Amino acid sequence: MRSIYKCVICGSYTEDTVHCGVQTKLLLNGKLRSRLSHLMTYLLRHNPGAVNLSMDREGWVGIDELVNALRSRWDPKALSWLTKEHVIAVALLDPKGRFEIRNGMIRARYGHSKSLNVDIKYEVDSKVKTLYHGTTKEALVRIMREGIKPMNRKYVHLVLDPRDAYEVAIRHGNDVVILVVNADCLRKGGQQVLIATDRIRLVHYVPPQCIESVMNPRN
Repeated sequence: MRSIYKCVICGSYTEDTVHCGVQTKLLLNGKLRSRLSHLMTYLLRHNPGAVNLSMDREGWVGIDELVNALRSRWDPKALSWLTKEHVIAVALLDPKGRFEIRNGMIRARYGHSKSLNVDIKYEVDSKVKTLYHGTTKEALVRIMREGIKPMNRKYVHLVLDPRDAYEVAIRHGNDVVILVVNADCLRKGGQQVLIATDRIRLVHYVPPQCIESVMNPRN
C-alpha cells in the first residue's frame, strides 16, 4: 500500500507528498499502513473478542478503545507507535471504503462474519442493472449449480466494476472468471440490493438463474 502523509497547512490526510502547495509530513509508511489496515479489518469484521472490544449491534467500536486494545492486548511492543490519528487516517483513505467513522466510533461497512450477528441498516439500490462477482474457474461449476452463497459472511459481495471483481478473484488463484449478475433478477426473486459503498453492493444470495454470463478477463 502507499504511504500516508499529512498536510502541514490544512491537516488533510493524503497519499501525495505535496498538498496545498507544500511538502507533506509522513504519517504512516506503506508497510505499517498495510499491517494496520489488515488488523482493523480482522477485528472489526470477524473477531473483536480477540482484544476484548465492545462492539454494538451495528458494528460500532470506540476508536480510543480500539487503539488502546491494539497497543495493550494485541502486540504492545510492535504497536507502541500507534495513535488514534493513524487509525483515522487508514480508515479515511481506505481505497475500498471498508471503514466508517462517526462521533468517535469506527466500524467496518461490510464483510462481517455471520457469527458476529451485526445488523447494519443499508440503503437499498433500486437502479443498478448489472453487477459483477469474481471467482476461480475451479469454483465455477459449483456456483453455476448452487449459486453464489455468502459462506461464513452475512452477505454476498458484488461490485459495479468488473475490474474490481477481477482484483478480488485474482487473490484466490490465477485462473479466474467474472460472473455477470442481473440485479433485476435478484429483485424479482424478492431480494434487496444493498449499498455498502459507492463500489460494492450486498445481497443475501445469487441464484444460478440470475447469473447472465461468464466473462474471461484474459480475452
